[in-house]
Amino acid sequence: MARGKKRTDGGLVTVGLVLIGIGAYAALGGEVAFTPIAPREGSGFGGPVATIIGLAFIAGGVYFLRESRR
Repeated sequence: MARGKKRTDGGLVTVGLVLIGIGAYAALGGEVAFTPIAPREGSGFGGPVATIIGLAFIAGGVYFLRESRR
């Protein structure tokens, strides 16, 4: 294996893309629900809290994508 060649870890890419997708949904949709099966009325966060949680998920996804190339 060549020393300068980087390999991509497919698992980390998948996790990163899933986190970015969930974060984008939360940030753009404006609501996050943490329930075991299905969202119920009043069981989540909305407004600025959902945006902050969404941005945290996006940051985590970007971190995983960056780490997949090491």
